[in-house]
Amino acid sequence: MVTRKPDRRKPRTRRLLRDALLDLILEKGYDQVTVQDIADRANLGRATFYLHFVDKEDLLMSSLREMFDDLKARFDLPTAQEMPLDLPLRAVPFQHADEYRDIYRVILLSQQGTAAVLNGIRDYLAESIQERIEAARGTAGTPRVPVEVVAHYLAGALLSMIGWWLRQEMAYSAEAMADLFRELALPSLVSVFGDDLTQQPGA
Repeated sequence: MVTRKPDRRKPRTRRLLRDALLDLILEKGYDQVTVQDIADRANLGRATFYLHFVDKEDLLMSSLREMFDDLKARFDLPTAQEMPLDLPLRAVPFQHADEYRDIYRVILLSQQGTAAVLNGIRDYLAESIQERIEAARGTAGTPRVPVEVVAHYLAGALLSMIGWWLRQEMAYSAEAMADLFRELALPSLVSVFGDDLTQQPGA
């Protein structure tokens, strides 16, 4: 039996098409981009496009799924003891935005066709933050502010800072941005939940 080797051209072709779409969205808006525009920008034929994707929405959603899967993997730690509350306040989101900067620019800086995507990312971040707050609090009493409200507040602030960072051409490192965000966010967490919630395991 002959085993076929993976076609290394496929990931490269898909990446070229993705980058072409993202560039075009920033230039002219999602609604104005056509499959032919994408193929031309990627220097590929329309037939090649349709070998990989059904339409431009399929291409965009494929790119977003890849990004979401990677972000989720970074947040998904195995136990509560290994996922301190301030994990979302550290460098993870900023490192992710750095690595997927083209997609984040489309989501956060483009004014056309990205509202649903932006809301999806905000909800995902809020859900991840809420899970960590609840894991860190355990059976503690009712907080002054509902956990869900705090989580959405932090997620919105985080995306706002990432958007500002992108507009500044990432003048600070991901780690520096995380430190700044943590300085701003921790007082709110301490005010609502107390000092114990923000302590590191074993500290």
